[in-house]
Amino acid sequence: MPTPLNCALCQPSELERLIRSEPAVAAQWRALPRKRFAPGEDLQAAGQPCTRSWLIEQGLVRCYYLNEQGTQRNRSFHAEGAWVGGSMPPAATPSPYGIEALEETHTVELGYATLMAWHQQFAHIQALLNEAMAYLFAKQSQREAALLTLSPQARYQAFLVEQSTLVERLPIHHVASYLGISHVSLSRIRARLGMANQGRAS
Repeated sequence: MPTPLNCALCQPSELERLIRSEPAVAAQWRALPRKRFAPGEDLQAAGQPCTRSWLIEQGLVRCYYLNEQGTQRNRSFHAEGAWVGGSMPPAATPSPYGIEALEETHTVELGYATLMAWHQQFAHIQALLNEAMAYLFAKQSQREAALLTLSPQARYQAFLVEQSTLVERLPIHHVASYLGISHVSLSRIRARLGMANQGRAS
């Protein structure tokens, strides 16, 4: 089983504490744009320059790759309290994947320019910001290791543990894409585990 990872800024209570600890940060936080995305709407399309990230206050999104044949492959899922973006700040590189809302999603939008300014203005929050960036790298490394070393059934069982709060919110075909297997293969795995009638079918 993968080692649990932690991110202080991904915890709503810690983020709120950080914002309240510095009146100047609180004022700038309140001034950040609030954006809503309908189900099926992209926060960011693949190939667009990445100049901002989003904190999900309510809702669910997926990050997905799109190949030249038009086939989509899910990279990750993110719900309340998660930060999402297409690159690591401050580099405004083209996003290698799209970010799509799966539910109505409410976000706080944080531009890279603002984030870098905070690094300069508020030295005491740099450690937490760096921790959040390291967390994102570690999560991706953990996912790559699972794809390369675990069987499809083991990957699914790990997913059920790691993403337990999202299982009922995700259509089965999106989960299969995330695991790198077909919908039919996942259905067979679920049948073996006695889960054929659980979860969302579409």
